[in-house]
Amino acid sequence: MTEAESDRHFFRSLFKLALFVGIIMAIAKVVAAKKDEFYGISESEARYKVESKLSPRVGDDRAAEIADQVVARLKVAGVVTADAADKPEETAEGSADESEDGVDSVEEAVKDITTD
Repeated sequence: MTEAESDRHFFRSLFKLALFVGIIMAIAKVVAAKKDEFYGISESEARYKVESKLSPRVGDDRAAEIADQVVARLKVAGVVTADAADKPEETAEGSADESEDGVDSVEEAVKDITTD
């Protein structure tokens, strides 16, 4: 292998690595944006968003079931807030117990529920 071929191989490998890192960064940015989409909204708003995205794909009844499960997991993770009428009195014990099963994203919650 000549020096020119060696340099060419090195730069190809470097380009592939840079491309791979760029793709990973873009995916991470999209996931973070999706995650931020649900932070701080109420349960009913989150349920509406999930149902509106899923109902064309799986039907209204199944979308409602999945939305209930997703919202429950997001509530446990502290991503969504309880509706004003449904807010129970929280104790320090209850909050600590709920945060054990954290969910990183809506996609993860949907994947967990659909695979069960």
